[in-house]
Amino acid sequence: MSGNLKVAVVGVGKFGQQHARVYRELPQAELVGVYDTDRQRAAEMAAAHHCRAFASVEELAGEVEAASVAVPTAQHAAVAARLFESGVDVLVEKPMARTLAEADQMIAAAERRGRILQVGHLERFNPAVQAASALARAPLFFEVHRLSPFSPRSLDVDVVMDLMIHDLDIVLSLVDSEVEEIRAVGLAVLSPQFDIANVRVSFENGCVANFTASRVSTERVR
Repeated sequence: MSGNLKVAVVGVGKFGQQHARVYRELPQAELVGVYDTDRQRAAEMAAAHHCRAFASVEELAGEVEAASVAVPTAQHAAVAARLFESGVDVLVEKPMARTLAEADQMIAAAERRGRILQVGHLERFNPAVQAASALARAPLFFEVHRLSPFSPRSLDVDVVMDLMIHDLDIVLSLVDSEVEEIRAVGLAVLSPQFDIANVRVSFENGCVANFTASRVSTERVR
């Protein structure tokens, strides 16, 4: 498989397992190995995908060219920095970071080492979104709903960072204007973070976007 991009996955929980599976299926990629603080989980994933279980993040240095980071959000900045120092490019799961300061730190770390930092906003590549991008030349109003039943995963962030972030990213990519005003309300229901949120974004060009997200819904709505 020489010539293919040598990759690894750091964090093999639910999302990390998906990254590993897709890398195994991509003809352009070679899944060299995985790393997780849960050694047993890492060993199981390595066995399932016929690859290596790394003993540390630093062990990836010289072994891979890029890595997916699918650890809890609070660890994104620190893990990404360690990978950049090891000469590894990074695809980080969304949300990029908990705070703007952490996001800026990640960007600075990538630039300092001349590495690539990509955030996994995969909805941009959804065929429906790409079709809408070609049609929505001057959008005026968006009404966006993303509702899901409760799941114990991703409770380290609120529903905006967990679910709504997909739709915020899509709309911001479609509207060629600066944000003028944001109004938002949220409610914690089953976790310490907001589980339901409504956000209204007004843009300088007059466009308005209304977002609703819930991770405690009785039905799934997109």
